[in-house]
Amino acid sequence: MLSKRLQTIYDLVDENSNLADIGADHGFLLIELAKNNKCNLLLGVENKKGPYEKLLNDIRINSLKNKIFTSFSDGLSKITPEYKTIVIAGMGTDNIKKIIKDSISSIDFINTFIIDSHTKIEELRKFVVSLGFKISQEKILKEDNIVYEIIRFDKGSATYSDIQYKFGPCLIKEKTNDFINIYKERLMWLKNKRKNTSNPDFIRSLELDIKEIEAIIYENQCFIKKIK
Repeated sequence: MLSKRLQTIYDLVDENSNLADIGADHGFLLIELAKNNKCNLLLGVENKKGPYEKLLNDIRINSLKNKIFTSFSDGLSKITPEYKTIVIAGMGTDNIKKIIKDSISSIDFINTFIIDSHTKIEELRKFVVSLGFKISQEKILKEDNIVYEIIRFDKGSATYSDIQYKFGPCLIKEKTNDFINIYKERLMWLKNKRKNTSNPDFIRSLELDIKEIEAIIYENQCFIKKIK
């Protein structure tokens, strides 16, 4: 059974796609995709010896050697053009950007990125959009007290406001219970921080963050337009 985070990534994958998982680790996502015949081609890429050997072993234990290919390599360097969907999960944005930049020519044949970054989500959105992708789906969730934002980018063009880059255009539009609850917790944390600081510059920064979140949660369109 997949974790909530991996299940969310799984659900964003198209049926009959050709998918490569970069930094596949133990291959839990790939194994679930293979067991359910969700993809036509599957490739697990790993550049660390220990996790790669564990990946090979888990594929063998599940009798999936004929369904999941593997590559002991870095990032996108060995990805061939038939793999149109790329999953990059469990890394920070700086590492993700490096992986993509190091193989920028691969962007031409990639149609979809599904990315789970643990840092700098706003920067990640701007970077991938700048490469000629649009944000088509986003999910936010909390698991084991960690908040995850998982984004699907599809080839195409779109224009986003600063507030959309920060909070996610799809997340703002859908306003799921998870989104509301996570940002209500964030609001409480910010307000508590504001109470316990005397630095005026820091207070002003906190107040802007508070107003932004309140505007998104409670749909204060006037404020949203002001800060776009």
